Amino acid sequence: MQSDISTLTQGLARCDERAWREFHDRYHGLILRLAVARGTAECDAPDLAQRVYLRVLRHAKPIRSETDFTAWLACLTRCEAVDAIRGTKRRTWLTEKFQQWSEARAEETAHPLTEPLAEAIAGLAEPDRDLINRHYFQGWSHQRIAAVFQTSAKAVESRLARLRKRLRERLTS
Repeated sequence: MQSDISTLTQGLARCDERAWREFHDRYHGLILRLAVARGTAECDAPDLAQRVYLRVLRHAKPIRSETDFTAWLACLTRCEAVDAIRGTKRRTWLTEKFQQWSEARAEETAHPLTEPLAEAIAGLAEPDRDLINRHYFQGWSHQRIAAVFQTSAKAVESRLARLRKRLRERLTS
């Protein structure tokens, strides 16, 4: 006879609606607590839980024991929390530099980064400059840019990451 958790995990792997409802009812609170325990702010924990759900969806497999399943969820939550922290740190440096440049430009005062950043951006191809301008200076979201360019938000995010890396290399060399 199959255990309750085995039936649940098989349902998750098959994308069974009832299994997902039961999973949510039983484990959402646990995932939120695990996220907060890993250093995620309480206000950000529901977003992180949704990303854990996506990992469960991608990697769902039959598991026979409750202990193994909760350990697997804890591992997925930890990985998602670490990825969130890494993503924040990666974007912080260049975002700060753009903000400094933007403020200096608005105040029309000389800032040590203004000229090199302006030159680095000017050295980009027009579509790349347009993307940088829309996202960082006009405040467009990844989703809005994706809709205009008829691509996915993830593609926009990846392209911005490559552009940030290229600009960072130009500014630090």
